[in-house]
Amino acid sequence: MQHRYAIVAALTVVVVGAAIIVSQQRAPETSREKIALFPQLAGRINDVSKVVVRDAQNTLTVQRVSDNWVIAEADNYPALVDKVKETVLAVADLKVIAKKTDNPELYERLGVEDIDSRGATSTLLTLVAADEELADLIVGATRRSKAAAGAPGLYVRIPAQQQALLVAGRLAVSADIIQWIKRDIVNIEGDRVNTVRLRPAGATAVILSRDDAADTLILQDLPEGKEQQSEYVIGRVATVLENVYADDVSKADNIDFSTPAATLEVSTFDGLTAAIEVAQSGEQSYARFAFTAQEMAVTETQADEKAPPETDAEEAQAPTPAEEAAALNNLLQGWAYRLSTSKAELYTQTLDDLVRAPEPVTEDTEL
Repeated sequence: MQHRYAIVAALTVVVVGAAIIVSQQRAPETSREKIALFPQLAGRINDVSKVVVRDAQNTLTVQRVSDNWVIAEADNYPALVDKVKETVLAVADLKVIAKKTDNPELYERLGVEDIDSRGATSTLLTLVAADEELADLIVGATRRSKAAAGAPGLYVRIPAQQQALLVAGRLAVSADIIQWIKRDIVNIEGDRVNTVRLRPAGATAVILSRDDAADTLILQDLPEGKEQQSEYVIGRVATVLENVYADDVSKADNIDFSTPAATLEVSTFDGLTAAIEVAQSGEQSYARFAFTAQEMAVTETQADEKAPPETDAEEAQAPTPAEEAAALNNLLQGWAYRLSTSKAELYTQTLDDLVRAPEPVTEDTEL
């Protein structure tokens, strides 16, 4: 009888042990202990001095130079510090959830193929401290949890290893420069604009102006037999400095501005003036900007109308035109910015784009 009890007890231990193993295997991923993908990185975040991002088409190097983060491929143009911090911290936070395939033929499904593979969609990210590599990984596809509250997963692979991994964490990284720079370079509302002078290369200069922000810009020296285009078309001219976004950036000296495709001068009611030159570089349009300011004389009536309420501290602290010009020059001077197609078309408009034949006049005939 005692022998029988011993056998039953042994079987019970085996069954319980097996149940524990199965239970652990079936445990939700969120309850398993996860190991950091790069354990040493957490203590060396501040040592990172270079972030290199590569994909099948591009290489982008963000590096620290004299305590400033800059982009090497853009002539050391300033990079977004928050983007650098976000990327480094995200890599340090990656934790291994599970091993996935080690078959190179299946890498493409997870987006962890070598970046020089045909049709590769992966991204290679490298973090460097001085000359020491702190992290190197191929960033693949994101795996969304089926559970609404589940943490997102990411497929990655260490380049020197065949084993693909599923890791917990968020990491959005791209070798596209526009992800790493401040794209919105100028934003001066159209209703501030008083006068716009357009000088397209080899074409007639154009001047549009108005006396009040509520008015539509008026085309000066309208050709005989023509009328200015629709209010929509003319109204767009006032937005030449509104929501200007850069698609790329280069040292201005690297772009040939000796024969500009167009020059513009834009003045605001409060005395800010922008001088803009547009140049073609291949099929792309680049612009460089320079700002000046002139304090405008304001009558007592105008001052009363424009004076902000005493409770509106934000309006009261708005920069003067001189301060605004200095801030814009500090950011933009010495650089040429690649314009979007819509902005480039706006900057290179000609007189023919702004006028049209008059609408035919129809006369009612009384019967």
